[in-house]
Amino acid sequence: MILTANSCYYIANARYTVWETTPTTFLITAGFDGIEYVSFVTRFRDLRNGFFHKEHMPEKHCQDNLWLVKPANLNQGRGIEIFKSLDKINSFLNAQPLNTYWVVQKYIEKPLLYRGRKFDIRIWALVTCKNEVFIYKHGYMRTSSDEYSLNNPNNYVHLTNNCLQKHGDNYGKHEEGNTLSLDALQKYLDETFPSLGVSVEKHLMPRMKDFIIDTFLSVKKSLNSKKRKNCFELFGYDFLIDEDFRTWLLEVIALNFFREER
Repeated sequence: MILTANSCYYIANARYTVWETTPTTFLITAGFDGIEYVSFVTRFRDLRNGFFHKEHMPEKHCQDNLWLVKPANLNQGRGIEIFKSLDKINSFLNAQPLNTYWVVQKYIEKPLLYRGRKFDIRIWALVTCKNEVFIYKHGYMRTSSDEYSLNNPNNYVHLTNNCLQKHGDNYGKHEEGNTLSLDALQKYLDETFPSLGVSVEKHLMPRMKDFIIDTFLSVKKSLNSKKRKNCFELFGYDFLIDEDFRTWLLEVIALNFFREER
């Protein structure tokens, strides 16, 4: 499920766009300088030159102008690279097979940290053939193994995917399986920001649930297009909380499709 800057949509009369909650994203075809590529280059150069007026993301997340580049058809952190040089992005894309699709997404540079390390939140949602949406309430944190720094290019600092982290030397050093419950996050917030009263249940989860519903509505017509009975689809949602406690939707992964005809 990929939304790009050139397919941006607005909520009527509010001028609310998807980029208020999802980092600016472009879908680029390797070897083809189409509108998505040209738009990305323009945005990259704008941010590099200090022109932030087109960017919905707060300026604080754009100072180093970091971008994620990842294959559009893979998950589990496979093939993701982080760049702050347009020349290096171009060199990387030019080395890829022609006509393959790549997601280029603005990196959120000021995330909320858990004891000095980056984390994201995975939430599972299940959609039935009747368009019922069930959200599993026990989400969890996925933590990085090393201390966060924009000056450290190591992917174990920036990417929290367990399938990547498990290959790092510090995997499991801080918490088993680099995974923590949302109760652990609440405890950390209470200890670190006692005067703010930030609640995972009252402040963060409602926003994540809203985003899940929004993404479901955006693809509702294309789900189960053949009207099969007794089927469902499982989605993994990855969220990031920034240092201002703003919730960002990073990615949605459709893991499996099960059906049983009767």
